[in-house]
Amino acid sequence: MPYPLRIEYPALSHAQLAIIGDRYGNDPVVRRLLMEVLALQHIALRAHQVAEAAGPGSRTDAFGIAVAALHRELEAETWFQEDLAEREAYRARVSAGDKAQDRKGVSCREHKW
Repeated sequence: MPYPLRIEYPALSHAQLAIIGDRYGNDPVVRRLLMEVLALQHIALRAHQVAEAAGPGSRTDAFGIAVAALHRELEAETWFQEDLAEREAYRARVSAGDKAQDRKGVSCREHKW
């Protein structure tokens, strides 16, 4: 279950953030907020990597509880689910031998704003 903030304000997708950037990205305040969103997304991705590196298990210590909470909260993040889907699609292409596929857009996105 998503936390209360996400109930009131559902997560934005990459496309929605791009639309905001295209429409209002010339405003320095909006641009700054979008850059802050991007920075926080990178922190969330790094936290997910740490949680994944810890491996599966049902730890009942503080770390295990925090990892479980992180996974629940990331499930509600549209942009995060999009990133996971892109990464899985990339891995599937590489596994299938498609070496020509560019990874652009998976690890970092190009922004006009």
